[in-house]
Amino acid sequence: MRIFRCSFVVLLWILPSAVSAQSNFALRFFGTGVGPPGQEDRILLPVDDNMPGNGSTPLDVGAGSFTLELWLRGSVKDNATSHAGGDVEVFDYSWIEGNIILDRDVWCGTANAFGVSLAGGKVRFGVDSGDQDPSSVNTIEGSEDVLDDTWHHVAVVRDASAGDLRIVVDGIEDFRSSPGVSTSDLSYPDDGVPVTGNCDTGQLTEYGWYLVVAAEKHDAGAAYPSFNGYVDELRIWNTARTNAEIASNRFQLLPPGISGLVGSYRFEEGAGAVVSDSSGAGSPDGELRSGVAGNGEWVSRADDATNTAPIGGGIFEDGFESGDISAWSS
Repeated sequence: MRIFRCSFVVLLWILPSAVSAQSNFALRFFGTGVGPPGQEDRILLPVDDNMPGNGSTPLDVGAGSFTLELWLRGSVKDNATSHAGGDVEVFDYSWIEGNIILDRDVWCGTANAFGVSLAGGKVRFGVDSGDQDPSSVNTIEGSEDVLDDTWHHVAVVRDASAGDLRIVVDGIEDFRSSPGVSTSDLSYPDDGVPVTGNCDTGQLTEYGWYLVVAAEKHDAGAAYPSFNGYVDELRIWNTARTNAEIASNRFQLLPPGISGLVGSYRFEEGAGAVVSDSSGAGSPDGELRSGVAGNGEWVSRADDATNTAPIGGGIFEDGFESGDISAWSS
């Protein structure tokens, strides 16, 4: 009887945590960030202050290794760019020709840039050459279809020590670049890049020092389309996560303070124009534009369970799994 009572109390304590580990809200974007009036239907996350001196935020990854991961859901019909056949590596900037979902590009003034798009349903990840000790401009394209109107977990990794790029879809490596193609510092320049509107003297727009989610950050036109679909659970790391680490954590709600996690944007606010970081690294709030129906729109699990990423999945908060219960019931 003593063991039964102890086990019963522990189960009552753990089960509410499992419920709270679900995603209750996500964001729906509509691919409208392609031109005037501009700067709509997206999230802006500041990585730097664009002033002389080191004004970097923790989100300014790229000096070394980094990992970007999120959950997404969309259809090829709504993201009608073309892929290159899948499992392709090219030494150019063609990542920017897909429907852009993560944009850390700078339009002129520096070659410290990278980004992620979806081309015909396949993931593209690309990097620029860097300003000092430049590496190759490189784009890789995987072969997995992530735009079948179901949720998929997508991660991209730049391993600066090996110099390679990886795409990981639903916990499985989709494609890897050649070794040694990307070792340069790709972080935002500490001295800033002046906004001059002239490629010979600076950058063309005032958005280079942001990581932009779900849109092409410069509104450069229809040739550079934005993502049309759902986004949830964005994480940013200043380390090259292994495939096994990505696979094991993709369903989990991670507690703050994990080494290397510099941004965790869960989009659990459910309303308004602010998205906040829960990594514990002190990263800045992001600005959602615009947080209204049809424009960076909030959606909820309560309205439709398919609106949000399947995070939780039987995995308990703070890393406690169902198998851990026995350790508390003796």
